[in-house]
Amino acid sequence: MAQLDFYFSPGACSLATHICLEETGAAFTPKPTYTRKGQTRTPEYLALNPKGKVPMLGIDGHMLTENTAIITYLNRSYPNAKLLPAGDALKEAEALAFIAWCASGVHPVMSRFFGPQNFCDLPESADNVKSLAAKATAGNFALIEKTLGTKDWVFGEWSAADAYIFVFFNWASKLGLDLAPYPNYAKHAERMKQRPAVQRALAREADALAAMDKAA
Repeated sequence: MAQLDFYFSPGACSLATHICLEETGAAFTPKPTYTRKGQTRTPEYLALNPKGKVPMLGIDGHMLTENTAIITYLNRSYPNAKLLPAGDALKEAEALAFIAWCASGVHPVMSRFFGPQNFCDLPESADNVKSLAAKATAGNFALIEKTLGTKDWVFGEWSAADAYIFVFFNWASKLGLDLAPYPNYAKHAERMKQRPAVQRALAREADALAAMDKAA
């Protein structure tokens, strides 16, 4: 099998791919790369990934970026993990559409909470940026809540889509957003925490974060 090097930042959106890697059972070398310490903006990292972001998966030295692309690669390389619905081209495409929406619709909105100055640098604008982000996030979470319905997982069976929305619920919890309107989503997050792959990914990220703080 290919030599896999996984570049991630603890708590970032790379957690979605981190969980999927653990679900595959593939051997990989973790490469903690801390966005808040600027490690994705160093000349060395930018030489590998000019986007200056995580996740990034090295595959025998070839660097693949973007959660959607990495998840697609992992799904095809490790089909037994069933990261995407199998046996139906339309269902697989629908799952990829949902994951793409996570990347292009949900994530950018929530990014405003963590760096409001990147969206508006007018004096005292941060609170307004966050307020608008909260409204847009509420709409996105309402759609996730409706999509889940009474199902355990987004598409009935577990898939990479569940890993992605787990990231957002974690962010919202840490931000102190009101999650009471999303009981199905909350139950989903608790189910996710019971999966061994999720536990391993979270433990590795916690260890990496602790090491970073100790070194600071």
